[in-house]
Amino acid sequence: MRNKLFIFVLLIAAIALAACSSGGSAEPQVITETVTLEVTRVETVVETITETTVETVTVVETVTEQVQVMALPAVDPLAVTGDIITAGSSTVFPLTERMAERFRQEGYGGNITVDSIGSGAGLERFCVAGESDIANASRPIRDSEVESCRTIGREPIEFRVGTDALAVVINPANEFVDSLTLEELALAFSTAATWAEVRDGWPAEPIVRFSPGTDSGTFDYFVEAVFEEDEEPILSAANLQLSEDDNVLVQGVEGDANAIGYFGYAYFQENADLLKLVPIEGVVAGAASLEDGTYPLARPLFIYSDAGIMAAKPQVAAFINFYLTNVNEEVVDVGYFPSSDDALNQAKQNWVTGVAGGAAGEEQMTGVVLPDVDPLAVEGDIITAGSSTVFPLTERMAERFRQEGYGGNITVDSIGSGAGLERFCVAGESDIANASRPINESEVESCRAIGREPLEFRVGTDALAVVVNPANDFVDSLTLEELALAFSTAETWADVREGWPAEPIIRFSPGTDSGTFDYFVEAVFDEDEEPILSAANLQLSEDDNVLVQGVEGDANAIGYFGYAYFQENADLLKIVPIEGVDASAANVENGTYPLARPLFIYSDAGVMAAKPQVAAFINFYLTNVNEEVVDVGYFPASDDALNQARFNWLNANN
Repeated sequence: MRNKLFIFVLLIAAIALAACSSGGSAEPQVITETVTLEVTRVETVVETITETTVETVTVVETVTEQVQVMALPAVDPLAVTGDIITAGSSTVFPLTERMAERFRQEGYGGNITVDSIGSGAGLERFCVAGESDIANASRPIRDSEVESCRTIGREPIEFRVGTDALAVVINPANEFVDSLTLEELALAFSTAATWAEVRDGWPAEPIVRFSPGTDSGTFDYFVEAVFEEDEEPILSAANLQLSEDDNVLVQGVEGDANAIGYFGYAYFQENADLLKLVPIEGVVAGAASLEDGTYPLARPLFIYSDAGIMAAKPQVAAFINFYLTNVNEEVVDVGYFPSSDDALNQAKQNWVTGVAGGAAGEEQMTGVVLPDVDPLAVEGDIITAGSSTVFPLTERMAERFRQEGYGGNITVDSIGSGAGLERFCVAGESDIANASRPINESEVESCRAIGREPLEFRVGTDALAVVVNPANDFVDSLTLEELALAFSTAETWADVREGWPAEPIIRFSPGTDSGTFDYFVEAVFDEDEEPILSAANLQLSEDDNVLVQGVEGDANAIGYFGYAYFQENADLLKIVPIEGVDASAANVENGTYPLARPLFIYSDAGVMAAKPQVAAFINFYLTNVNEEVVDVGYFPASDDALNQARFNWLNANN
């Protein structure tokens, strides 16, 4: 049954990709793999033994680090047909060429063109001429280039594939240049006619300079890092040779004892026996100095494509998938460094979004589609507990799940966010925790202590409703400051605003274990709960119905709770605008209403694997929630937030 439920129909467009003879896997899936990295730290300790003797002791410590790595749908290169055209950065060229070569070796029978023409020219070919499928770039795409892309109907999607360190090199016969500051490097590539003008004491030999061409991302990055984006000094320098072909630069520096040049680190590694690498600001380019950020000349590497291209040419989507999946196995050997796990995971997520038909960051984003769930085929019980605010939404989704055929039992307990997360993370007695606030670090640690890794699923947005009795004809609005007074030190309404009656305030609040209480305290009292808990005439309850009845029964009462409870009881209560803003879908969406908050459910991959009915219900919840959330009394989560929740589900299930 579990296989039936969790065949990974990743996305509608991914289905088309898989079904098409031109590429993709028949059963796409997105999973999270735990990869164990062995990180070796070498520390050199020098101890003085005598006045004339030192002993160097090398301490080697191996640290095991667990890294979460996202995995994309499997691609079979043998099943991929159709040509692919890439062009751009000479720096990214060897990496893309390596990935293309491996794609061919593993069975791809089409043709991949990889042209090395510079980042700017590559992005022009992609965004202006529209002649390429992928642009390689050693710098981020510019706003003007994005606009050019949009002019021809392309929305560029960014995929980070690695990190490059620019190598500054000299001829091995040069024995005096052992390091350069950034200021000296600027002199060496601009006004200094001889090496003596770079540093006092160096020979008065003329400097011969080799640089990538002006259309290269390498040139752009060097100018940005060394000349603060002003290219005039380098272009005005004597004895300067520009070339888009880095091999020309290597040969130039190798052939002249007074030469200096720069290019991607890969080209230095490939020609390390012919060149001498120059430390910058005393730091040598290497894995460690890039990782800790001490090497001044490092930069990200990208490829760009477009959702429309990936849909029309599924071989392009298949190749980018293959590239992102396997790049870390090749990038170091090519001569670069891996991008961070977060950056690579983001690139993979951008791929999923792109295959879904939208570009990462678009306002109108096509949703991530989860596998179909047939409630009739789902069996086994499900236990949920937590926020009283999320309760009516989860109860509605559970009711619909039953109506569509689920025959098991779903328990939905309303006990407050804190108590629900405790039941989930400490006792381990529930499968899903409902919460009207994000899980906090201590709760995450409690979950991990019992072998659970909480997964967050955003399901909606709540606006807190501040309400008074309908007989109250003077409270027409409250500022946040007045709201704080009304729930703390003010004894009568006259203490809240001059001119209001000196009637005692009767206060109704959710209990301290409620996420609603936590959010109210955070928004109104800057996280200090003491003022409200010290207030007279305060009644606390985890049951929002008690609060509704309390306010309804006293003309001088005030209370607050989730907006759903106000909608359910709108004929019994009067809602109070805050800072002059009504709680409404428009005001929550545009951020003007001060008391709005996200709503979540939490679960765990292990729970979903052991109890596939839980995974099925969460899938059903995320797929259908926007059809129910408004009617329940809340507001939909943003497209990005809901897509992320669905993506989290995909990552957790394989």
